[in-house]
Amino acid sequence: MLWPVTWGQQSGSSVLTAYMGIFISAIIFPWLAYLAVSKEGTLFNIAKISVNRTFAQVFGGLTVLVLGPLFAIPRMSAAAWDAICQILGLDYSPFLAMLTFTIIYYTLAFWFLYRRSQVIDKIARYLLPVLLVTIAAVVIRSLISPLAQWVPRFYPEHPFTYGFLNGYQTMDLPAALMFATLVIAGLSESHGLKGRTLNRYLILTAGIGFILLGTSHFTQMLVGASTGELFTNVSYARLYATVILELWGPVGGVIFNVALLFAALTSAVGLGGGTAAYFEEASGGRLPYVACTAVTLFLSGLVSMVGLTEIIRLTAPILDIIYPPAIVIVLFIVLAPGLKGARAGAALAAFLWGIFEGLYGYSAMLFGGGEVLLAIRNFFPGAAAGFGWVLFALIGAILGHFLIKSRHNPDSQAPLAAGE
Repeated sequence: MLWPVTWGQQSGSSVLTAYMGIFISAIIFPWLAYLAVSKEGTLFNIAKISVNRTFAQVFGGLTVLVLGPLFAIPRMSAAAWDAICQILGLDYSPFLAMLTFTIIYYTLAFWFLYRRSQVIDKIARYLLPVLLVTIAAVVIRSLISPLAQWVPRFYPEHPFTYGFLNGYQTMDLPAALMFATLVIAGLSESHGLKGRTLNRYLILTAGIGFILLGTSHFTQMLVGASTGELFTNVSYARLYATVILELWGPVGGVIFNVALLFAALTSAVGLGGGTAAYFEEASGGRLPYVACTAVTLFLSGLVSMVGLTEIIRLTAPILDIIYPPAIVIVLFIVLAPGLKGARAGAALAAFLWGIFEGLYGYSAMLFGGGEVLLAIRNFFPGAAAGFGWVLFALIGAILGHFLIKSRHNPDSQAPLAAGE
């Protein structure tokens, strides 16, 4: 609900081509992540098998921190509050009101999370139905009575490129690695599924999510395209709230806020549970799940007070660090599982490139410079569009294949997600 309407608005009459790019990077990529988990287990286990335990702790730790309390979870609550401000016509966020909302929000999130085996069932019972009904109401009303005609796209690049890059930047692939951990817990601890049966249900879950997410993104992009040149001064949550008010009036605004709160809670609960489960596993059980959950949500609440725009700005360089190795690892597990050495080399090379991207990002942010790093970065093909890591990963895969191909990795015999 945060992204697709804005994608559609900016794409206009090119919305169908833009969706094809988004379909690959924001729908297929997360689906592949679920398949990877069904083959080799949780995020921590996947990273450990791919390289080693140290890599799993560093890469996995950064991933869950930025997709947990440092970025994605606070972004959810901040976006929900942003929409409330739009509905109420507030140009600023009164601190006391925002603090009250934040406390209620994260208390509710903790209720969903404190028993890990029940998280998925609670989401299915309370959050998902409201979310689906609201999206359906918005889409049907907008398609029956479009607010405006489609107009040419607002950006200069090819719409497929725009769609692919924007879908890529949602970080849905590494997020799926964390969500899948909770799905495993729900299926195994609450429903008693094990072995091949658990893996089959995990793949079935991925397939259902693939269909729902693909349909939701497509139809909501059509809603955005139907706004034409209206509401170009707002985007994301505020744009969605504005469209709702135009279609349904104040009552629709109230319903939308409830739905967005539920949608944000769905993501926050999934990411919060994934973060807690990761640290419990990485610590060998020394950090209990409930304690990790409480700390994760407390830190998320503090960060969310910074505001949505600032959250995105401060954490963007960390996203550049973790996404390339996540993509590399998932693609190797799904497409070339036998190339262990190539996977290790490519993952390490992509991670090194990500660190370089992160250094450049923070250098430009903090010191306003970074020209030397920028020149080095742009020397590599595709770097300006965020794909400089591809060449690095290819070189790393070749070196890894020949240097590490005969390595005996004791972790490669670790149990799968289903305990096989």
